[in-house]
Amino acid sequence: MKLLFTLCLLFLIPLISFGQKGVFLNLNPVFLGVPLELGITYTHPSDQSFSIDYLNYYVSDVIITHDGGQEFTTMPSVHLATMEDYTLFLGNYDVQNVEHIEFTLGVPARFNTQDGADAIDISSYPSDHPLSFQDPGMYWGWAFGYMHVVTAGMPFFELHNVGPQLAKQVSLDVIPTETSSTQIDIELFCNVDRWFNSIEFSEMLLSHGAGPENVQMMSNLLTDEVFSVSAQALIPEYINTQAFVYHNAQGLNVANIPSQAKLLKVSDQLGRLLQSQPISGDSALSLDLDQKGVVFVSLFNQEGTELETIKYILP
Repeated sequence: MKLLFTLCLLFLIPLISFGQKGVFLNLNPVFLGVPLELGITYTHPSDQSFSIDYLNYYVSDVIITHDGGQEFTTMPSVHLATMEDYTLFLGNYDVQNVEHIEFTLGVPARFNTQDGADAIDISSYPSDHPLSFQDPGMYWGWAFGYMHVVTAGMPFFELHNVGPQLAKQVSLDVIPTETSSTQIDIELFCNVDRWFNSIEFSEMLLSHGAGPENVQMMSNLLTDEVFSVSAQALIPEYINTQAFVYHNAQGLNVANIPSQAKLLKVSDQLGRLLQSQPISGDSALSLDLDQKGVVFVSLFNQEGTELETIKYILP
């Protein structure tokens, strides 16, 4: 009987996992529709010119509506996005089509201060956790909690937005991109220019907390469509290139790279970029990567569309 039960379990496990897909949220940063570059001076519609040195923010409690109105909350609960690392891995789920996404822009109260039901001291988090120490810092101690958004640039400005009332809900109908048979991408634009609407830059704008500029920046999330559906989502490109990944003494190897692939990125389970490398007609690459555990190797074409992502476990 035990043998029969074990055999039944072994038969059922593949059936249970079959159909699961990795769900990624890409928050592509743009300024007036053009991909944002840090340190480049842009002219805002208000006629103010400024550059951005960093813009980092928390995305929490992502809720996915899928397949005719079904709903689930993704895990982990909290993600950190930056202008350079904006792909969030939301997990593997039994989902065929994504219809709607909702998330908190900021850190939920239950994690944020000493009174939070799930709060722990920042030093207790592993170093790679979004709520661990960051550079620039995103934590003001138990009295004030985590900063939802931090940004700085030139002419000199620094806005660090903190306070439970500043966390906002973003809710959007989406058009998913089925990148492969095992992956769905949700492509959004992070319209950085709109995030700065109605903010006046003086010679030195320095506001840490919940001052007028901090409130304005977070309020823009609700009124100015800071996050919008990316045009990339309208052109799903699913190319089964059958590229494959393996590991040997030389490192992580990617073989059978298609000719249309122009960029390779390697990210971890939290969506953090580990390595990015242009592809110049190479059909195979060897990467020196100091990483263990699950990684995702992604291939992109000239337009920046993701062709394929391969999941691999580094020993």
